[in-house]
Amino acid sequence: MALSGTLTFDERLYDVQVLQKAAYRSINSLTADISLTEGQFICALSSNIDVDEPSFLFALQEFKKDVLDYQLRHRLNAETQPIKNLILGLAFSKTGLTSE
Repeated sequence: MALSGTLTFDERLYDVQVLQKAAYRSINSLTADISLTEGQFICALSSNIDVDEPSFLFALQEFKKDVLDYQLRHRLNAETQPIKNLILGLAFSKTGLTSE
């Protein structure tokens, strides 16, 4: 018997790539169908074959945690990208590989 659950995430707060990464990480326990409706990402989650209820509920909890984790990483990456590019630019500008 397949178990199912639905989670909703606001499009203004979460990026679809974040949901896809969390879905991929949970691929052994559940299947995720992600859709966008009126500014809300709807994640219809269903258990894989041979996944019992406690394991499915655990997978749902892990999915929520992973979404938050990946969203924070995504935001941190976006905020620090200009600094990373500056550091890399400075590091490679001193290599002498290009003529001045």
